[in-house]
Amino acid sequence: MGQWWRFLSANFVHLSWQHLGMNALGLVLIYALFPNVIPWNAWVVVLLLCSLSVTFGIWLFHPNIVWYVGFSGALHGILVLLLVLDYLAKQHRLNILLFIAVLAKLLWEIFMGPIPGSESTAGGPVVVQAHFYGFIGGLLMFIFLFISNKYKNLLV
Repeated sequence: MGQWWRFLSANFVHLSWQHLGMNALGLVLIYALFPNVIPWNAWVVVLLLCSLSVTFGIWLFHPNIVWYVGFSGALHGILVLLLVLDYLAKQHRLNILLFIAVLAKLLWEIFMGPIPGSESTAGGPVVVQAHFYGFIGGLLMFIFLFISNKYKNLLV
């Protein structure tokens, strides 16, 4: 029951340098797509909350998964949150298409398993549940921000 530090640190440890590179590239691409949607300090909070949503989701609903490393789950949450916030701010229809694409990818992973080639690129098994819980974490953050009407204050 100990080792509570793993709830956060698991997201920043990786299977291989390639795995770290893929996750770092994902973060850079997300930032390149949405550099001015939220302030930099909100990025840190979103990153931490999405990371925790992944590890708590796995811990609560998949106790048989005793290890998880990587940042891809948190990236899914960050991406979905920024897609929705950016859509509300600018009404870009491309955000809807990207949201549907991410959702389709998640459904593929849930029913078919990891995207072909992802395990060999990462250097080990892909925990697709992490992507799902990151996505859910991003959606829950948006719902909280929307209900509390704080999302308008967050937008840059």
